[in-house]
Amino acid sequence: MNPIIINGTVLCDPITGIPRYVYEVVTRLDKLLEGSGLDVRLCYRDDGRPLQVPPLKNIRVVPLKAIKYSYNLFVLPRYLRRNHAFYVGLASDMLMTHRSVVVLHDIRPLVMDTDRGFFRFKFWFHCLSTKHFAQRVYTVSEDQRQLIHHKLDIPLDKIGLTYNGWEHMDRVEPDESIFDKLPGVTKKEYYYALGSLAGHKNFRWIREVAARNPDKTFVVAGGKDLAAFGREEADAAQNTENIFYPGYVTDAQNKALMQNCKAFLHPAVFEGFGIPPLEALSQGAPIAVARASCLPELYGDTAHYFDPYDYDVDLDALLAEPVAPPDKVLEKYSWDKTAAFWLEELKRCAQL
Repeated sequence: MNPIIINGTVLCDPITGIPRYVYEVVTRLDKLLEGSGLDVRLCYRDDGRPLQVPPLKNIRVVPLKAIKYSYNLFVLPRYLRRNHAFYVGLASDMLMTHRSVVVLHDIRPLVMDTDRGFFRFKFWFHCLSTKHFAQRVYTVSEDQRQLIHHKLDIPLDKIGLTYNGWEHMDRVEPDESIFDKLPGVTKKEYYYALGSLAGHKNFRWIREVAARNPDKTFVVAGGKDLAAFGREEADAAQNTENIFYPGYVTDAQNKALMQNCKAFLHPAVFEGFGIPPLEALSQGAPIAVARASCLPELYGDTAHYFDPYDYDVDLDALLAEPVAPPDKVLEKYSWDKTAAFWLEELKRCAQL
């Protein structure tokens, strides 16, 4: 059987979003590989940054010395050829080799004008490489599957689904010291949102809703650069006294904020998957999400839905609407199930 190479460079970044997916798949897959006979290696660009992964027993970690752009262009492809290995890009990272499968978590730069021109160009080139080289493409929601099909003209039968999960929340104890940094925030009396302040996350909706509801309290974690709103919006956001911005929060702090919020709000107008509402459901928080992108597909009747451009929404009335319990959603979207899926996929790849 041929070696399987997973690109782990993304695990040198903070473990959120796509790095979260790679971390959870790799660490859970490592246990499943026991006795499988598969030769799976986690390669990463060794540029001095630590690899954020616990000791692995069945996946060999391979550091490859390289500078930023030479790693994907030369160093990693050379390693693949030398070892006659099959490449698995779990982090939307594609190499120009036909012996590969890749996960495209989302194709936002091809759909929304929210990124710099050079980044969009690189992403477009990357997507074209995926189209022409990858034997199979995976993504994280049916919404993205359809977008990839229409935007890149990749046949639907070549695009598979692989989901995110929530069980990482079980590993941490809630850190309620976060409330010491948020004077004026009362437990069970605030609305909570998590994510960057990038345009597609639509945190303008929270700013506008907060301005119309001065009697309500909002906490927006995960990004503190209000310039992401634009200068005018940043000034307005800074002057909204009932919004608190703790900045980046740890998993433990996030867990405490989710467990103690009145509701979790997710106004994003574009998502590949959207893990934070799933995390909130796992912690017993009601969720209110935008009726946009993949969110209705993923959260079904467990969520309260709002128009992401309606700033006059009545939050009390919205949250009074009945929703289904989260059990089916939490059962369907599971890191353990995703790791088991990849075990079978790697067995197939090792034979190619």
